[in-house]
Amino acid sequence: MKGKSNYLILILIFLMSYQPIHSQTFTMGKKCKAILEEVNEHLGDESYTEALAKLDEFSGNCKTKDAKEIAATSKAEAYNGLQQYEQAIVEADAALKLTKDKSLLAHFHKGIALNKLGDLEGSKSELQKVIELTEMNQNTNERANNYALMARIYSRQLNDRDSADIYLDKAIELSPEKTSFIIQRGDMNLYYNEYEKAYANYDEALNKGHDPLDVSISRTKVSFKKLENKYGTNKANELRDKMTSDEKDVLCSDLSKALSLGWEDMSMDMFSALVCN
Repeated sequence: MKGKSNYLILILIFLMSYQPIHSQTFTMGKKCKAILEEVNEHLGDESYTEALAKLDEFSGNCKTKDAKEIAATSKAEAYNGLQQYEQAIVEADAALKLTKDKSLLAHFHKGIALNKLGDLEGSKSELQKVIELTEMNQNTNERANNYALMARIYSRQLNDRDSADIYLDKAIELSPEKTSFIIQRGDMNLYYNEYEKAYANYDEALNKGHDPLDVSISRTKVSFKKLENKYGTNKANELRDKMTSDEKDVLCSDLSKALSLGWEDMSMDMFSALVCN
């Protein structure tokens, strides 16, 4: 019990003193960036097996040191998501070897894995290294990016909403003009089924100049998750019969706008044809 108490104390210190190091800027070609975007989408959706498959493709095509580091840290995140903690540690250690022990994400994901395996002292050590590394950075924009990154990890990897909110608040405070942080706030509210808050966040981002296509897609995802949770189905014909007229209007308005702005998704095209037209 004492060990757990000490661990929680360290986490509190971490929250109070955390100042991220520079955000990682990876140099890679167009093909590698495209694959990486798919990887991040899978990680964001918690589709960890699919993320690992894409990461194998990424590793086969992208051979720079930067690419090797991001492949290893992304694999560590995916393995943690799959509860394969020993393999997550292997990947985190690979990234740490590449970066001479300076990869913030590698330390963080290794700390998560060690915590899940019951090694609280090892986990504390990794988080302490995160603190030591992040205290070095004085760049406001880079700190903001890392705060947002840590918010995502705390939310998705540790299911720690309070800490995630703290980090995202810091990111938005440091860079209030960055609408992607407001979108992230909406994504977090959607993750926790707070639908009206998510809608409001996406609308706020749109009002501040965020890409309308991105906002329309995000709002559409809110409606789908809300309806799926309410009616227990995501099948178009069943939702068509169960939705209220107001629910249909909201969903179809956002979906139609997203498709008109260029969203390429065959399943959404089919849904729109069956339900909205």
